[in-house]
Amino acid sequence: MRIVCQKSELQRSVNIVSKAVALKSPNPILEGLLVSTEENNVVLYGSDDTLSIKNSTKAVVVEEGKIVLPARILSEILAKFDDCELSMYTEDNNMVMECGHSKTTLCCLDAEMYPAFPEYDATNGILMFAEKMVSMIDQTVFATSISEDKPILTGILVEIESKSTKMVALDGYRLAIREENIESSIDHKEVIVPAKSMREVARILPEDESDVKLFFGERMMSIVCGDTEINTRVLQGDYIKYNNIIPDNFITRVIVNRHELYNSLERASIMARQTKTNVVNLNIDGETLTITSNSEVGKAREELDINLTGKNLEISFNSRYLLDVLKEVDDEEIVFDLNTAISPCVIRPISGNSFLYMVLPVKTSNTNV
Repeated sequence: MRIVCQKSELQRSVNIVSKAVALKSPNPILEGLLVSTEENNVVLYGSDDTLSIKNSTKAVVVEEGKIVLPARILSEILAKFDDCELSMYTEDNNMVMECGHSKTTLCCLDAEMYPAFPEYDATNGILMFAEKMVSMIDQTVFATSISEDKPILTGILVEIESKSTKMVALDGYRLAIREENIESSIDHKEVIVPAKSMREVARILPEDESDVKLFFGERMMSIVCGDTEINTRVLQGDYIKYNNIIPDNFITRVIVNRHELYNSLERASIMARQTKTNVVNLNIDGETLTITSNSEVGKAREELDINLTGKNLEISFNSRYLLDVLKEVDDEEIVFDLNTAISPCVIRPISGNSFLYMVLPVKTSNTNV
């Protein structure tokens, strides 16, 4: 193999593909990147057997070839090279890299041992903007479970209908639903994608109106955006019937400024974090919401103006669960629907159905049902 390319472009490609490479693997080949040539491109491919990423960048291909290089070391070398034209060529079992006045030789691994890039059905998919997909992931992935007790909850449910796409996450304490009106030829499709894979997808995709194509198979989901292809295995099993756990009615409805509520909760959570339960107490009384937190080192009290429909209520929450929601929502004002101090709180937009969050309260010694 012999190629010439811009160092910065190859470095960008390596950074993208490296997100799929295992840091430590029983199979050492998976700690490497497959580097190959294809017409006027150099193609990089990385995989950890769950997530696979391919990216191509322009290059002058003098001599075709295919080799595997250690991903971490290659990334470190490129980061230290000057930003100039890079020449790469194989010599025996080594890759020689020349950039400016620098020359580095790196041992190669056998490309034939690297797993093949997964194939996908390019006829069975949907199209959306990259920024929408990133938004949907960011606004749900935090609610996935980190416990392996119920592996299915460590993933995001992607639910495709003919006119809408949903992403759903649930960890037993909170539920996150994000919906976009996206038309497709798919009547109904559900896949559960590991949260780790989805986080990497959100980091790779540009937050703009670039086209993203999603393709679905029985055991994988594929994402194609520009010169990048991402394939992830999906989790097997049935997801919880989440619609059955969302309350249909409410006794108390609060409309509140999201930014003001977030800032107040952040201040109150400083004291809440000094306790094991991380609890903040919310007292809804007329047109005022009072937030308090107590610990051995001090107390906090915040007051906010609200619009109340229904009954007054006192209720307590883990402050982090509320902050996780408020940090991701963009709306200026949001709705809190509640029933009792021990029943779930539903957070939604004032109009439309773009998102829905449900958070379980914390039962305290002062809880009144």
